[in-house]
Amino acid sequence: MDIMQFLQQNWYAVLAISVLIVGTIAFNIMKRRNAKASNDRFLSEHPDAAKVYLVAKALVTSEAVVIHTVNGQAPERFFEGTKGGFYLVPGQSSVLVSYTYTRPGVMYKTVTKSTGPVTKELVVEAHKSYLLSFDRKAENFTFEELSE
Repeated sequence: MDIMQFLQQNWYAVLAISVLIVGTIAFNIMKRRNAKASNDRFLSEHPDAAKVYLVAKALVTSEAVVIHTVNGQAPERFFEGTKGGFYLVPGQSSVLVSYTYTRPGVMYKTVTKSTGPVTKELVVEAHKSYLLSFDRKAENFTFEELSE
């Protein structure tokens, strides 16, 4: 069976897959535009905001620091290429954060370790960048200023 004959006999499946692909692309474009508009709105209200980058790795093992809330509200997230994080207004902020680490297992396909959501008090200065990560040996979160 050649390709043209297959497409003619299964045109509805090809159409459905095409519509799904176009719909997914449109949804992602709208989602990015809304996120950018939200970031622009936040930065216009808080032009002195600090950036807090989060650790996220995914190869053989994966680890991620997840921000649930900032001062009881949803965090204002940003993405710069492969790096991501959230904005904080200068001063002290209460952040609800958790950590997840996944590695290949011996008896099971994967082994995942997580910390429950923990409240951290973070103090930031205007226009500076920070890194929020998790030290697995000490089993605690680390927060440090990044040098520009």
